[in-house]
Amino acid sequence: MPLKNVAYTPANSITVSTAGVYEINYYTNVSAAVGTTVTMSVRRNGTAIPQATVSRVLSVGVGSLYNGSFIIALNAGDVIDMAISALLAVGVTLGNGVNTTLTVKQISV
Repeated sequence: MPLKNVAYTPANSITVSTAGVYEINYYTNVSAAVGTTVTMSVRRNGTAIPQATVSRVLSVGVGSLYNGSFIIALNAGDVIDMAISALLAVGVTLGNGVNTTLTVKQISV
């Protein structure tokens, strides 16, 4: 998508420069090195957004898809990113040939 009214700073995040209503879409496919609960969250200013927080119990080496779409009002300067956490210290791996995507699209002011 074209870059308009956003910045990719800090690294691995999207900062909106215009307040408004946004559609956020996210996607990733991960597997864990140890069986445990893995949580993927889309975050706003470092705080997980409840409607975009998904927890799953993963088996060793079995991929799990985390994806969704939601609409949210954002303020100018809000920083959107994704984070993965787990109940146990664990390495996670992206699925073979898989990228993680995060799109932030303004739909109204």
